[in-house]
Amino acid sequence: MKLSKQAFRNINVATIVAVYFLILVGGIVRVTGSGMGCPDWPKCFAGYFPPNNVSELPDGYQEVFLQKRVMKNQRLSTVLASVGMSQLASRVSNDPLIHQEESFNPTKAWIEYVNRLIGVAIGLLIVVTALFSFSYWSENRLIPILALSTLVLVIFQGWVGSLVVSTNLLPGFVSFHMALALLLVALLIYTWHLSLGSSKSIGATTRNFKWMSVIMMVLFLPQVMMGTQVREDIDGLVSAGVLRSNWISNLTEVFYIHRTFSLLLAALCGWMVYLLSRLKVLMTSQLGKVMLLISAITIAEIAGGAGMAYFEVPAFLQPLHLLGGSILFGAIFYLILISIENERRISV
Repeated sequence: MKLSKQAFRNINVATIVAVYFLILVGGIVRVTGSGMGCPDWPKCFAGYFPPNNVSELPDGYQEVFLQKRVMKNQRLSTVLASVGMSQLASRVSNDPLIHQEESFNPTKAWIEYVNRLIGVAIGLLIVVTALFSFSYWSENRLIPILALSTLVLVIFQGWVGSLVVSTNLLPGFVSFHMALALLLVALLIYTWHLSLGSSKSIGATTRNFKWMSVIMMVLFLPQVMMGTQVREDIDGLVSAGVLRSNWISNLTEVFYIHRTFSLLLAALCGWMVYLLSRLKVLMTSQLGKVMLLISAITIAEIAGGAGMAYFEVPAFLQPLHLLGGSILFGAIFYLILISIENERRISV
């Protein structure tokens, strides 16, 4: 039983790392414009492996795959309209970008294909995680229930991924796809946290630290939404043919609010680090180590954002900024979990 529990924790951590790697690869897919490298799903140009040359494709392949996407979108539009999402249903049916034909590019096809392979690997890891989670059934049934929930979520995530392709990267679906990835991270972290039980050493802190952690997340989530909006605005500028050197000057006020808002997060982070340092637990407790990680990522994210603002949004910084923000979300979420547990222990 002990081996099963340790295997569960190890696979759970491996899955979290794999999800973050997928987020990084997803950022690369978006920066390189490879999201439609494979115009169908789950196959790539109707094959199990991407073709290496356009000569391997049938005549009129663009029209063939476009029509398949259009038919799928018509079914999706009908479903959306039936549940009251008429505006989105109209976009799915009528957005001209959705009806844009995609030409074959072997590099983009393989980048998108690798992205999908990593998604499949994560699915397999989560299946194994769910199986091993039942070693906790008699101890804490919430653990296998959450593990099964992650399995359901990753299946749903795969289906949403197919919609991302069929709608030709419609912004709303891309953002929803990313939100589901963060939800998956949160579930995996929570399951892993529960599996550790009460054996972990958290470290002393003030009673209001839990609320500071919650406030940090409350401040961070609008940052994520604004960052997503900025990313979608840049996608629109790319589609409009705007030169990279003019991207920043053409962004809306959301970009400037997003940039300034990060300073609030940094200030709160600095105050929380100060409180832990006064208690002399910053370098020795789990809370302190997580806060140092959050501080380091926050500084790196601010530096990365400044680099994109002042150096014409370098392509290599975009996926790194996305990855940093995703790790920051997971770290803040974990900080909330251990802060709540710490307060519970203080109250006992």
